[in-house]
Amino acid sequence: MYLPNLKHLRYLVALHQYQHFHKAAQACFVSQSTLSSAILKLEQQLGCQLIERDNKSFLFTNQGNEFVEKASKLLVDAKDLVNFAKQQGQVEGGVFNIGCIPTIAPYLLTDLVTACQQELKDLLIYFREDTTDNLLNLLKNGDLDVVILALPIAESGFESQVVGKDHFYAAAVPHLMAKFSEEQDYQCLPQQSVFLLSNEHCLTKHAISACKLADTSRINAFSATSLATLVQMTAYHKGFTFLPEMAVNKGFGKAEGLAIEKLSGDVYREIALMRRSTSVETSIHQKLSTILIDLLK
Repeated sequence: MYLPNLKHLRYLVALHQYQHFHKAAQACFVSQSTLSSAILKLEQQLGCQLIERDNKSFLFTNQGNEFVEKASKLLVDAKDLVNFAKQQGQVEGGVFNIGCIPTIAPYLLTDLVTACQQELKDLLIYFREDTTDNLLNLLKNGDLDVVILALPIAESGFESQVVGKDHFYAAAVPHLMAKFSEEQDYQCLPQQSVFLLSNEHCLTKHAISACKLADTSRINAFSATSLATLVQMTAYHKGFTFLPEMAVNKGFGKAEGLAIEKLSGDVYREIALMRRSTSVETSIHQKLSTILIDLLK
């Protein structure tokens, strides 16, 4: 029995992703005819129809969709296998892709890049900033090697290592902070005075949960897409918000005239380095986790 060519599997997965022959061929850096003939050869080799075609369109069969799912996992496992073999020889060159959520990336990556240039100088590192859900999908599909995000998450199939704590701080205009500081009681805040990030950012869920902010009448309907916008709107509307310690340490919120105070009760989010459970831990993972632990002390 002949096993399918991994390159042909990659062409098929790309076609399923882009749903367009020309775009899939561009993504794989081959001609459209090369990609098309490779997929035909794959079907002939397997003895089954993966795609229904006519002159202007195509459609993946049910068997084709299931095959793509298994092929995607096989390609990820093959990449992990190669990386594992390289690392057994202590090879720390090559390319490494790291994902990071937006409420961590701007305040950590500058220091992380500097540290990696010293500790992993032969490794070419690329960073991708995106939301938790998108990063986990990219990690699952093998487009990222690791991701840096905040726990907890509901997804399974990943190995995570906690590398630090990021405490929450209250940030507000001075008169509102003075009122809040007496007992750190959210009930003293005016209705609609609390500004948060949009729901796609996990920081909002973490802050509401950790701070036990159950009274939603205090939360303003406006939602920001970045911490920069969040502090601007909080200052402009003379309101109240939450900031992570790593942003506070970079001076975030001070230029807008916000008073900043650490929340009582050891309120924090856990920062984790996450990889696929099928991905064998290598010296790169180990060094990267050590670097992050040192940076997040």
